[in-house]
Amino acid sequence: MYLKNGRTCCEMKSQKNNMWMKILSVVIAVLIWLFVANTNDPVVTKRFYSIPVKVMNEDALTKRGYAYEILDGEEVNITVKGKSSIVRSMGISDFQAIADFSKLSKVDAVPIDVTAKKYSDQLDITLGTTNTMKIKKDEVVTISVPVNVTAKGDPAEGYAVGRVTSTPNLIKVSGPENLLSSAKEIRATVSVDGISHDVTATDKPVLYDEEGKKIISNQIEFDTASIGIYIELWKTKTVDVKLSYTGEPAKNYHLVSFDYEPKQITIAAPDDMLESLDSITLDSVSIEGLTEDYEKDIDLTQTVLPDNVILANDDTSDVKVKATIEKITSHKLSFTKKDINITNNTNNYKVSFDKDNDYSILVDGAASAVKNLDIKDFVPWIDINGLEPGTHEVSLHVKDVEGVTVGATTKLKITLKENN
Repeated sequence: MYLKNGRTCCEMKSQKNNMWMKILSVVIAVLIWLFVANTNDPVVTKRFYSIPVKVMNEDALTKRGYAYEILDGEEVNITVKGKSSIVRSMGISDFQAIADFSKLSKVDAVPIDVTAKKYSDQLDITLGTTNTMKIKKDEVVTISVPVNVTAKGDPAEGYAVGRVTSTPNLIKVSGPENLLSSAKEIRATVSVDGISHDVTATDKPVLYDEEGKKIISNQIEFDTASIGIYIELWKTKTVDVKLSYTGEPAKNYHLVSFDYEPKQITIAAPDDMLESLDSITLDSVSIEGLTEDYEKDIDLTQTVLPDNVILANDDTSDVKVKATIEKITSHKLSFTKKDINITNNTNNYKVSFDKDNDYSILVDGAASAVKNLDIKDFVPWIDINGLEPGTHEVSLHVKDVEGVTVGATTKLKITLKENN
């Protein structure tokens, strides 16, 4: 049978079968290629941990007068699926995690989007349990914070850090209220190690809280990026410390001792002032009416030193004062005629006493002062100058002993005879 175009049915059937064979061949070839490809470069899954999240469009908050604190979501974990040749060659730096603050929700959460920096169309990325950045909004405030300059190191021998000035001495700081509420000072540091001349320098401001810890945040702004510092190096000198007391202890009490340490301190001052200083006189200490020991530490750094005079050694900032007070007690000292000296016996009289023993004096003083006293400490004597032979009543004289008062004058009866 022939068709219109002269081909037989058999020929048409043969051509149709041939077309299906070609299609089948292509399908088989594709399957074979996929099999080979998957065998040599299979699809794998890999976990990547702690990818840092970058914040974008912060001005969506800052323009509204807010700062923020990140509560959760500074880092994310992801699962990546893709060809082994790609996935196994990648690290966390090949991914970018972004929290776009323009997408901040009403519950203060920002969705995190993670993309691969390359091969993004060949990878399937799934976020872990953390998929949003949670924040806490905070008001932005501006405060003025004082600048404190720290001189680091030890100047050359014979010098100390004197007057220190900074420009500015107050800096305006803007940032989250919760961070700045504990701000105390801004510190700047300059090295003076081994230096004997004035120092001019600059330093960046660093904010510290009340506990001496740094307050660091990219949301904190200073109104200046640099602090100008000028440090004067002053010469040192060792001078005497002078301190006295005023007043008297209470009745029947005695000042046993008054002492203080140190007796000398090392100071520093500008040259013109240092030359005229040989001593530092402190305000007197009152012991008026005291009935017990008195101790006090005088802080030399608290307006005691003259203006523009400083201590060169931090370990001598206190003068320690002690006054020892004791109650007065009476003590009887007995002695014999042998203990009595005779003076001005120019006529070489023979002197006899009305009794050999049972002489005494009464002394008053602090217990610690009188308990170890002996009559020999007082060197008792009588003066017979101008006396004639016969019986006389004379006064007993004693030597003064510090811290002790002798009672009423003792009278003695003596008899003077000429020596034949």
